[in-house]
Amino acid sequence: MKHRFAALPLLGLCWLLPRCALTDHYQLASDAAGMSNGAAGAGAAGNVALSGTAGTDPGASGASANAGGSAVGGSAVGGSAGIAEIGGAGTGTGGCAAKCTAAQTCCSAACVDTATDPKNCGACGTQCSEGRACAGGTCSAGWVSMSAPPSGFVSRTKAAACAMGSSVFIWGGSDANNMALDTGAIYSATTDTWVPVLKSAGMPTPRTFATCVWTGSVVIVFGGTDNKMTQAALSSGAIYDPRDMSWTPLPNAPSARSQPVGYWDGTRALFWGGTNGLQSAAIAGAERFNLTSWASASGGGDPGAVVFPAYAFDGSVLYLQGGLIGNTRQDRVSSYTGSADKWATLSKSLTARWGAFGVWDGSRFLVWGGSDSAMLHKDGAYMTGSTWTTMNTTGAPSARMLWARRSGWAFQVKPGVSAFLGGQISAQNAALLSADGASYDAGTNQWQALAGWPSGEDHEYGVGVWTGQEFVLWSGNSGGNLTGTGERLAL
Repeated sequence: MKHRFAALPLLGLCWLLPRCALTDHYQLASDAAGMSNGAAGAGAAGNVALSGTAGTDPGASGASANAGGSAVGGSAVGGSAGIAEIGGAGTGTGGCAAKCTAAQTCCSAACVDTATDPKNCGACGTQCSEGRACAGGTCSAGWVSMSAPPSGFVSRTKAAACAMGSSVFIWGGSDANNMALDTGAIYSATTDTWVPVLKSAGMPTPRTFATCVWTGSVVIVFGGTDNKMTQAALSSGAIYDPRDMSWTPLPNAPSARSQPVGYWDGTRALFWGGTNGLQSAAIAGAERFNLTSWASASGGGDPGAVVFPAYAFDGSVLYLQGGLIGNTRQDRVSSYTGSADKWATLSKSLTARWGAFGVWDGSRFLVWGGSDSAMLHKDGAYMTGSTWTTMNTTGAPSARMLWARRSGWAFQVKPGVSAFLGGQISAQNAALLSADGASYDAGTNQWQALAGWPSGEDHEYGVGVWTGQEFVLWSGNSGGNLTGTGERLAL
């Protein structure tokens, strides 16, 4: 089917999910007016995280959307509530058949108590996600469980995952027999429901460690490692359009990349770094895709073939710190501006390290933790402009490192406040992973502990995505076996 790159119609996605709630898909549709991607990461990216990736999220209630990260780190800037009131607000008969009491508000032609109504929590149309109560006009925070995915969508590791507004897109990965998958699903954190991503002509071949990017209207899935004996990195991918559930193949990129950092800057997707697949040799440079064609990013000033740097995306600029080149830890700090296709070398602060957590908190690039040749770190700093400020260590989580796509996520909760979760907590024993973390307020230089996810399972190489409202954690390895457990956190 021909690919279309227009903004989503207001209610165009409501038919997509079972038990479709108008509010959730109003949010998802409104994301098309802006951008929402973590680079996960690192998270980010997002994304990303991938952690992950990035941009404004009109569907988020004042919280940031995560770039990327995606499973891939990164971070983003929050927006105002994306749910429209139907029927007006206020007491009296305006829109309501009967006069509302002093404690009530007229929302959608009904008198409700916005202090306790989960569908109108604090204001008309502000809906708490499924499983959360409304008290004092605020939706409950903390961890809640996730519903099981649709039949046939198996537990997996090493999948591509990215935020689609308040939903999470998941595709590919590896099953319990270590076979690459070509199946996907979209999970709505608002309604706690899943919808399969349909298979069709033009979809990507089975693969692990692909990277996905949400543009505000479509998902770009690129790269990864193939399902053949050679397990080589891939230069192929496809675009998924949720409006008609169709796939459109990408032209092959100039270079093949497995698990690159990915994000959307409003005009193009950029995929930086990554490896060559099974051999895990780092790949330098970046490829840019403008929804029509590929172009390689400028190599001048690129930090080189680096793996495991701390990274974050601010909506237009990618920031990198440290990482490994060969077996040598780095302390270099770099930035890339996509609109100018230009790299810059920035001032340094932290000691050489790899595997540090990176996040953009709305005005600062934060780097925390990581590993050197002998130990894990429990320190960090943030950069504002060209100035670095040391982060307080009192109340900080235990020393740890982020192992990209394996364990560890960082994301912006709201302007000035970031969260750090999971990660490896032993330099000598890579099997020791954490389930807890902490949030950090740069304005007060204070930490606040975050309880670990309830299952205590490792979720190693599982899905971890911040949607701007909730952190969604699903599947992965635990104790040597795949787990189907899903849990999500609101702060």
